[in-house]
Amino acid sequence: MADIVDTSRRHVTAVAKRVNGVYRRIKTNRFVSWILFTGARPAVTLVLLVGVFGLLLTLALLRPVDIQQLLSDTNTLQTLFTTLLSGAILIVSVVSSISSIVLSQEITDIETEQSRIDASIEFRQRAETLAEVEGSPSQPAAFLEVILYSIYREARALQRTADDCDDEECRDQLNALTEEVVAEAQDAAKTLDGARFGTFTVLSAGLHYDYSWQLNTARRLRNRYEDDLDDRTVDALQNLIDTLKFFATGREYFQSLYYKREVARLSSNLLYVSLPVVVFISYLLLALNTGIIPIFRIGPLTSLPVFVMLAYTVSLAPYVVLTAYVIRVAAITLKTLAAGPFLVRQPQHDDIVELQVEIEPESWDDRPDDPAGDQREDPDDSTDDAPDDSTTDNTADDGHPAVDGGAAEPGPDGPDDR
Repeated sequence: MADIVDTSRRHVTAVAKRVNGVYRRIKTNRFVSWILFTGARPAVTLVLLVGVFGLLLTLALLRPVDIQQLLSDTNTLQTLFTTLLSGAILIVSVVSSISSIVLSQEITDIETEQSRIDASIEFRQRAETLAEVEGSPSQPAAFLEVILYSIYREARALQRTADDCDDEECRDQLNALTEEVVAEAQDAAKTLDGARFGTFTVLSAGLHYDYSWQLNTARRLRNRYEDDLDDRTVDALQNLIDTLKFFATGREYFQSLYYKREVARLSSNLLYVSLPVVVFISYLLLALNTGIIPIFRIGPLTSLPVFVMLAYTVSLAPYVVLTAYVIRVAAITLKTLAAGPFLVRQPQHDDIVELQVEIEPESWDDRPDDPAGDQREDPDDSTDDAPDDSTTDNTADDGHPAVDGGAAEPGPDGPDDR
């Protein structure tokens, strides 16, 4: 029985690995990447509509008699297109309402606008101070490049001072951190070079830059080795932390601007598409009711099935426009490595391990908190040599928090998604 279970488990594992491999190849496919990320949404909409019409036409050619019989009932067709007409009007109303809610945030009083402008100017002045330049660029892509260059300089400064550290483990982890920071900053800067805001290129550079892991790792190293580092290294590490926090603020702000632009584009394109579609469906319903559609043969098919398939494809245009925008927003959200100070997906880092605090919930004290009882506690009890069984020892041999002994395992998407 055990052999059967082991064989079944191995078979399931092998199948899961093959499926996961196929899934990864699909995700890294250039056409899929174009559909999800880099492609212009009107072009993606057109490709999806052509695909729908091609699929319907293929089914009609494979079974032309069945399709012709299916599309010969005008009452069913009228019901179908009436439903699509109602849906097109409803989807425009819903999206327009959502857009109005989003854009209403921009309608504020003069004091709020003044505070926004003051905050933006202060933010740019801080960037100019970090980069030691006279003025920061006004374009978001160039602005992020300036911050990335500041991160690069701070990482190089930390790398030079880390060589003076006497602790070999501390020196190795600082060097591993700086090498990671330098490599990712250079890659992100190359992606941003010459990019125009509003395109996915600018957003992609920020999404793939793992600032949250770098920030948390730098803070952990500072707290762990602060007593072993000289003042120059501590200052360099703190400067790197401050610059990473500044980049995180800028990236989150520009990402919110990108989403606002996407909502505005979705609303405008949906309105541009919906009005012709509503007029076309209305004409089609009248034509089907009066039976004025001419009937002639187009190869193995007659004109009625071809016209109905084309009309059905056109009727789906508002839904396809919505789909083209929503799948990109969803894909961007799922591909985001960091959200503020937290990691929403686990990347792979081989040099510095992720902190794992080993405290089991079963070891927590079940007694309710009693501040008064704590004050009445005999002070001699605190000197008791007996170990407290209510908590689990959470320190390593060197007195620091226990950490995972190996590199963090990659998430289900693998390192290809970084």
